[in-house]
Amino acid sequence: MTAKKDFTEEEWTQLLKAPTAVGLYIMMADPNFLIGTMKEALTISTEIIKREKAQNSELLAALLAEFHNKDMAKQARIEFEKKDLEAMRQAAWDALQKAVEILDKKATPEESAEIRQWLYDLARKTAEAATEGGFLGFGGTRVSEKEKEALSKLKELLKPANAE
Repeated sequence: MTAKKDFTEEEWTQLLKAPTAVGLYIMMADPNFLIGTMKEALTISTEIIKREKAQNSELLAALLAEFHNKDMAKQARIEFEKKDLEAMRQAAWDALQKAVEILDKKATPEESAEIRQWLYDLARKTAEAATEGGFLGFGGTRVSEKEKEALSKLKELLKPANAE
């Protein structure tokens, strides 16, 4: 089993950024109006809390527990050099790639697979949180074509066992 002590502070911080990165990557794929964006952001938080209450490996449980510490949760933020959509999306992708590299290097294959699956599920639920298109939340589609493309790219990176 892998534990927090097996990671450097920088590596641990990078792992903390992974849930934010997948959510942001989906959100930036097809930005929604304020209400849709709020629904998607709330989904990320809700899924972290909901998963924390489930049975997890020691490593995932340790990561999830960190979100209760305000200082540690702040470390999960992704910094942007530019405030445009593509730069934000690229920063999220880069953060996620680094997290996956760390998992490959340090975590057991089972722990890595569990976290990758959780991250993909988080991305999928974020994409499904708000309808895209339509007017004031009416009409539109649950997952837009751009979000489907983003999920496909995440599927390639994360290699989840149960991807739809």
